[in-house]
Amino acid sequence: MGDELTLEAVLTAVDRLLELSPREVSSAGELWSKLDNILDGLLGAAKFDAARHGRLAELVASLKAAAAQFLQSLLNMRRGGPLRDDWTRFAERDFIKFKDEVLALREFLVGEADFLKFACLRARLRDLGRIDPEKLFEELHEERAISERTWVLLMAQPNAWQKALKNREVSGELARISSWLLDLQEARRERRCLARRTAR
Repeated sequence: MGDELTLEAVLTAVDRLLELSPREVSSAGELWSKLDNILDGLLGAAKFDAARHGRLAELVASLKAAAAQFLQSLLNMRRGGPLRDDWTRFAERDFIKFKDEVLALREFLVGEADFLKFACLRARLRDLGRIDPEKLFEELHEERAISERTWVLLMAQPNAWQKALKNREVSGELARISSWLLDLQEARRERRCLARRTAR
C-alpha cells in the first residue's frame, strides 16, 4: 500500500514501538517519528465524526506529550558524561510511560477499527491519482458501497475502467460518487446501531 493511509499501517507502526524493550530505547525515536506523521493523517481523516475524533485527539495529545518527555531523556542519555547512567534510567522509565500511552492508543484503534478503516478509505478517495484503483474498488466492494452486480461488471472488464480513470474528469466524478456511496453506507450503519440500542 506504500504511503497510503490505512488502519493496518497505523497498527504496524504502533506494534513496532510496543515490541521494543527498555534496552532498545535508542531505536524508538525514528519509529516514533513515522508514527507521529501517520497519526496526523489519521486525525484529519476522522474529523467527520466529532465524538470519535475528539477521543482520538485526546489520546494522540497525551501520547505526544509522553513522547516529548521520553525524547528529551533520550537526548540527555546520548550526551553521555558523568550522569549518563542516571539519564539512561530516566530514559528507560520515560519509555515505559510512553509505551503505556501507545498501548492506550492501540486499544482505541482496535475498538474503533471499523470506523477507522472507513475514515481512511474516505480520506484516500480525495486523491484517486495516488491510489491503486483496483484496491479502491475492492475496498468499496468490501464495504458494500457498490453492488455485487457492479463489482462483477468492473472485474469482467478491468481494462475499460483502468483507461477511464486516466481521465481527470472521470476520476473526479468517481471520487465524488464513491464519497456519496460511503456516506450512505455510514448512515446505514448509524441507523442499525440506533435500532439495536432502541431494541434493548
